[in-house]
Amino acid sequence: MDLAIPDGAIRRLSDEQPMLMVKVTYLHGGGAAVFAMTNHVAFDGNAMFSFLAYWAQCNNGHGVELPVDLQPVSNAILTNVDQTSDIPKDAAQSPAEISVDATRLPAEIGTMITRAVSRDTMIPCVYSITTQDLRKLKQQVEASGELQDGEWVSSNNVLTALISQCVARANMRAHVYEHGPWTVFQALDMRRPLGLPLRGLGSPIILAECNASADHVLRPDRLPALARRVRMSVDAYTPEYLRNAMQWMHTTYAGLARDGVDEPWRHFWFSALNTNRRCVGVSCMNRIPIYDADFGAGRPVMARSFNPRPNYVIVFPGPPGETDVYDSLHMYVTLERPAMDALRADPEWTSVCTLVSEF
Repeated sequence: MDLAIPDGAIRRLSDEQPMLMVKVTYLHGGGAAVFAMTNHVAFDGNAMFSFLAYWAQCNNGHGVELPVDLQPVSNAILTNVDQTSDIPKDAAQSPAEISVDATRLPAEIGTMITRAVSRDTMIPCVYSITTQDLRKLKQQVEASGELQDGEWVSSNNVLTALISQCVARANMRAHVYEHGPWTVFQALDMRRPLGLPLRGLGSPIILAECNASADHVLRPDRLPALARRVRMSVDAYTPEYLRNAMQWMHTTYAGLARDGVDEPWRHFWFSALNTNRRCVGVSCMNRIPIYDADFGAGRPVMARSFNPRPNYVIVFPGPPGETDVYDSLHMYVTLERPAMDALRADPEWTSVCTLVSEF
């Protein structure tokens, strides 16, 4: 794909590094499997599934004009960035959630921020929660008396709190991580507060972090308090803060590319995704059109997205019912085997979450 790349921000990739790869496998007995792999510089999960859904519409003869929400992310907010400036040397100039290191190879960075665990001990599973059960949980939070006047929580905040409690609790009960406080985060798409197309190409995500004591995650009755903390952490990200964060990223990235650093994007990471720490978080993608890629044979009967990182849970819509109404959410959970066993034994988890499949 030939995308409109901001000048100096992302160097053109070679032919050996495509932005998008798609493979189609025809199955014995009928049916097909479509596999897609994207470069995260150009696509996040939202953009990828939106692109596949639009491609399917084109295949079926439904229009050929690229919808506005699939246009590349607007570069207007970056017009004041000095492309010739040096990479900021003061760490205080960078967003607290994002780190960059051009002195180490990407493989060294990966080792530095990844807990040493055998790949054989990692268990990826898909769980389901009905939207009805999630509404009940939200109503319980609203009726708890935890929220102050004028405060509110979203369903995503409540789901993030539930997942964070259960995953952190499972890790501590299984002695995968020591007992103690946790960093909890909900992935925040910066496009919404900045007024950008929500499905634009690019990956402008930041992790809204908050601190949770061991009491917050060990006690199920603290769910309302944790949901409120998650909501407050999201609200703290003002458009001005996010705009400055994107400007810093743009300038720093441009400097790495100008200095000849290969694959500059692999030198950035979110501190909350350091699996050596007690961190757990959720990326809620429950509005993306994951089941809308109908290439003429009907909606997909199953959709999966690989998530190899432990304690980072991705939420997608479940398959639509007979009336095309989405009545469940699928949670992609990867944990070390002892923690997964503890999660499956957690009554607070199993009361509302059902195992769909193991990868």
